[in-house]
Amino acid sequence: MIRLLIPLLLMANIIYFILAFFLGDAAYTPPTATVPGIPAIELLDNKKPAGESSKYTRCYTLGPFNSKKAARMVAQQLNDFGLSVSTRRQKMTDTLNYLVYLPAQRSREDALKIIDDIKKNDIKNYQLIESGPYENAISFGFFDDLNKARRHSEYIRYLGYDSRYTEQKAVQEVFWLDYDEQADISAPVLQWSQAIDPSSTVQRIPRWCEF
Repeated sequence: MIRLLIPLLLMANIIYFILAFFLGDAAYTPPTATVPGIPAIELLDNKKPAGESSKYTRCYTLGPFNSKKAARMVAQQLNDFGLSVSTRRQKMTDTLNYLVYLPAQRSREDALKIIDDIKKNDIKNYQLIESGPYENAISFGFFDDLNKARRHSEYIRYLGYDSRYTEQKAVQEVFWLDYDEQADISAPVLQWSQAIDPSSTVQRIPRWCEF
Protein backbone atom coordinates (compact mmCIF):
# COMPACT_ATOMS: atom_id res chain seq x y z
CA MET A 1 0.00 0.00 0.00
CA ILE A 2 2.82 2.45 0.95
CA ARG A 3 4.69 1.55 -2.23
CA LEU A 4 1.61 2.51 -4.27
CA LEU A 5 1.07 5.78 -2.34
CA ILE A 6 4.56 7.19 -3.00
CA PRO A 7 4.28 7.07 -6.85
CA LEU A 8 0.81 8.69 -6.61
CA LEU A 9 2.20 11.58 -4.51
CA LEU A 10 5.06 12.12 -6.93
CA MET A 11 2.64 12.15 -9.85
CA ALA A 12 0.39 14.67 -8.07
CA ASN A 13 3.35 17.02 -7.43
CA ILE A 14 4.43 16.82 -11.06
CA ILE A 15 0.90 17.66 -12.25
CA TYR A 16 0.72 20.61 -9.77
CA PHE A 17 4.00 22.18 -10.93
CA ILE A 18 3.02 21.80 -14.60
CA LEU A 19 -0.31 23.57 -14.00
CA ALA A 20 1.39 26.31 -11.92
CA PHE A 21 4.02 26.90 -14.61
CA PHE A 22 1.57 27.27 -17.49
CA LEU A 23 -1.44 28.78 -15.73
CA GLY A 24 0.17 30.72 -12.80
CA ASP A 25 0.56 34.14 -14.60
CA ALA A 26 -2.95 33.96 -16.00
CA ALA A 27 -4.44 33.19 -12.60
CA TYR A 28 -2.37 35.86 -10.76
CA THR A 29 -4.10 39.16 -10.01
CA PRO A 30 -1.72 41.98 -8.91
CA PRO A 31 -2.79 44.09 -5.91
CA THR A 32 -4.18 47.55 -6.60
CA ALA A 33 -1.69 50.43 -6.48
CA THR A 34 -4.01 52.56 -4.40
CA VAL A 35 -6.65 52.01 -1.80
CA PRO A 36 -9.79 54.13 -1.91
CA GLY A 37 -9.59 56.95 0.65
CA ILE A 38 -5.78 56.68 1.13
CA PRO A 39 -3.50 59.06 -0.88
CA ALA A 40 -0.91 57.43 -3.08
CA ILE A 41 2.77 57.66 -2.05
CA GLU A 42 4.89 59.99 -4.23
CA LEU A 43 8.68 59.88 -4.50
CA LEU A 44 10.13 63.34 -3.82
CA ASP A 45 13.75 62.78 -4.90
CA ASN A 46 13.27 64.58 -8.19
CA LYS A 47 10.50 66.90 -7.13
CA LYS A 48 10.76 70.43 -5.68
CA PRO A 49 8.27 71.91 -3.28
CA ALA A 50 5.83 74.25 -4.93
CA GLY A 51 7.25 77.73 -5.43
CA GLU A 52 10.86 76.76 -4.58
CA SER A 53 13.54 77.94 -7.00
CA SER A 54 17.12 76.76 -7.47
CA LYS A 55 18.49 79.22 -4.89
CA TYR A 56 21.39 78.17 -2.69
CA THR A 57 24.08 79.95 -0.71
CA ARG A 58 27.61 80.56 -1.97
CA CYS A 59 30.38 81.72 0.36
CA TYR A 60 33.47 83.73 -0.54
CA THR A 61 36.56 85.36 0.91
CA LEU A 62 37.63 88.65 -0.67
CA GLY A 63 41.13 90.09 -0.33
CA PRO A 64 43.78 90.76 0.65
CA PHE A 65 43.37 94.50 1.17
CA ASN A 66 46.48 96.48 2.12
CA SER A 67 44.36 99.17 3.75
CA LYS A 68 41.90 98.76 6.61
CA LYS A 69 39.99 101.76 5.28
CA ALA A 70 39.61 100.14 1.84
CA ALA A 71 38.38 96.88 3.38
CA ARG A 72 35.86 98.80 5.48
CA MET A 73 34.56 100.69 2.41
CA VAL A 74 34.08 97.49 0.40
CA ALA A 75 32.36 95.88 3.41
CA GLN A 76 29.96 98.83 3.48
CA GLN A 77 29.23 98.29 -0.21
CA LEU A 78 28.37 94.65 0.55
CA ASN A 79 26.09 95.70 3.40
CA ASP A 80 24.33 98.20 1.15
CA PHE A 81 23.90 95.37 -1.36
CA GLY A 82 22.01 93.42 1.31
CA LEU A 83 24.76 90.96 2.23
CA SER A 84 26.30 90.27 5.63
CA VAL A 85 30.09 90.47 5.84
CA SER A 86 32.82 89.99 8.45
CA THR A 87 36.40 91.31 8.43
CA ARG A 88 39.53 89.32 9.29
CA ARG A 89 43.09 90.56 9.89
CA GLN A 90 46.17 88.64 8.85
CA LYS A 91 49.88 89.33 9.16
CA MET A 92 51.94 88.39 6.11
CA THR A 93 55.63 88.55 5.25
CA ASP A 94 55.83 90.52 2.03
CA THR A 95 58.75 91.13 -0.34
CA LEU A 96 59.29 94.88 -0.63
CA ASN A 97 62.11 94.87 -3.18
CA TYR A 98 65.50 93.34 -4.06
CA LEU A 99 68.85 94.83 -3.05
CA VAL A 100 71.85 94.41 -5.37
CA TYR A 101 75.11 94.80 -3.42
CA LEU A 102 78.72 93.85 -2.80
CA PRO A 103 79.25 92.03 0.54
CA ALA A 104 80.64 93.98 3.48
CA GLN A 105 84.35 94.71 3.28
CA ARG A 106 86.80 94.43 6.18
CA SER A 107 86.91 98.19 6.63
CA ARG A 108 85.46 101.41 5.32
CA GLU A 109 88.75 102.16 3.58
CA ASP A 110 88.61 98.87 1.65
CA ALA A 111 85.04 99.65 0.57
CA LEU A 112 86.07 103.14 -0.63
CA LYS A 113 88.88 101.68 -2.72
CA ILE A 114 86.36 99.43 -4.48
CA ILE A 115 84.09 102.44 -5.09
CA ASP A 116 87.02 104.32 -6.69
CA ASP A 117 87.53 101.36 -8.99
CA ILE A 118 83.80 101.10 -9.73
CA LYS A 119 83.78 104.72 -10.96
CA LYS A 120 85.95 103.65 -13.91
CA ASN A 121 83.03 101.56 -15.25
CA ASP A 122 79.63 102.63 -16.48
CA ILE A 123 77.97 102.11 -13.06
CA LYS A 124 76.29 105.23 -11.77
CA ASN A 125 74.10 103.99 -8.94
CA TYR A 126 76.30 102.90 -6.04
CA GLN A 127 76.51 103.83 -2.36
CA LEU A 128 78.56 102.83 0.67
CA ILE A 129 76.37 101.42 3.45
CA GLU A 130 77.79 102.84 6.68
CA SER A 131 75.62 101.19 9.35
CA GLY A 132 73.33 98.29 10.07
CA PRO A 133 73.64 94.64 9.02
CA TYR A 134 75.22 95.69 5.68
CA GLU A 135 77.85 98.02 7.17
CA ASN A 136 80.79 98.53 4.75
CA ALA A 137 78.87 96.83 1.96
CA ILE A 138 78.26 98.63 -1.34
CA SER A 139 74.72 99.05 -2.60
CA PHE A 140 73.84 99.17 -6.30
CA GLY A 141 70.21 100.05 -5.70
CA PHE A 142 66.82 98.47 -4.99
CA PHE A 143 64.71 96.79 -7.67
CA ASP A 144 61.00 95.98 -7.60
CA ASP A 145 61.42 93.19 -10.16
CA LEU A 146 63.48 90.08 -9.39
CA ASN A 147 64.58 89.61 -13.01
CA LYS A 148 65.92 93.18 -13.20
CA ALA A 149 67.83 92.69 -9.95
CA ARG A 150 69.31 89.43 -11.23
CA ARG A 151 70.38 90.95 -14.56
CA HIS A 152 72.01 93.96 -12.89
CA SER A 153 73.86 91.69 -10.47
CA GLU A 154 75.11 89.54 -13.34
CA TYR A 155 76.34 92.62 -15.20
CA ILE A 156 78.35 93.78 -12.17
CA ARG A 157 79.80 90.29 -11.77
CA TYR A 158 80.77 90.41 -15.42
CA LEU A 159 82.81 93.53 -14.60
CA GLY A 160 84.72 91.53 -11.99
CA TYR A 161 82.90 92.31 -8.74
CA ASP A 162 81.34 89.77 -6.38
CA SER A 163 77.83 91.18 -6.74
CA ARG A 164 74.82 89.60 -5.07
CA TYR A 165 71.11 90.29 -4.60
CA THR A 166 68.75 89.63 -1.74
CA GLU A 167 65.09 90.09 -0.87
CA GLN A 168 64.07 92.90 1.43
CA LYS A 169 61.04 91.70 3.42
CA ALA A 170 58.65 93.24 5.91
CA VAL A 171 55.72 92.04 8.00
CA GLN A 172 52.51 93.57 6.65
CA GLU A 173 48.97 93.50 8.04
CA VAL A 174 46.28 92.76 5.46
CA PHE A 175 42.50 92.44 5.65
CA TRP A 176 40.05 89.85 4.28
CA LEU A 177 36.26 90.01 3.91
CA ASP A 178 34.09 86.90 4.37
CA TYR A 179 30.59 87.10 2.92
CA ASP A 180 27.73 84.92 1.65
CA GLU A 181 25.40 85.45 -1.29
CA GLN A 182 22.55 83.64 -3.06
CA ALA A 183 23.04 81.99 -6.43
CA ASP A 184 20.91 84.57 -8.23
CA ILE A 185 22.66 87.55 -6.56
CA SER A 186 26.24 88.34 -7.54
CA ALA A 187 27.83 91.44 -6.04
CA PRO A 188 30.47 93.11 -8.29
CA VAL A 189 33.06 92.98 -5.52
CA LEU A 190 36.13 92.97 -7.79
CA GLN A 191 35.01 96.16 -9.52
CA TRP A 192 34.31 97.82 -6.17
CA SER A 193 37.71 96.78 -4.83
CA GLN A 194 39.58 98.05 -7.90
CA ALA A 195 37.79 101.39 -7.75
CA ILE A 196 38.36 101.85 -4.01
CA ASP A 197 41.93 100.50 -3.69
CA PRO A 198 43.84 100.06 -7.00
CA SER A 199 47.04 99.27 -5.05
CA SER A 200 45.67 95.97 -3.70
CA THR A 201 45.63 92.79 -5.79
CA VAL A 202 42.27 91.44 -4.64
CA GLN A 203 40.87 87.98 -5.34
CA ARG A 204 37.46 86.44 -4.69
CA ILE A 205 38.08 82.94 -3.31
CA PRO A 206 35.29 80.36 -2.76
CA ARG A 207 35.19 78.94 0.77
CA TRP A 208 33.15 76.39 2.75
CA CYS A 209 29.91 77.81 4.07
CA GLU A 210 29.50 77.62 7.84
CA PHE A 211 25.89 77.18 8.97
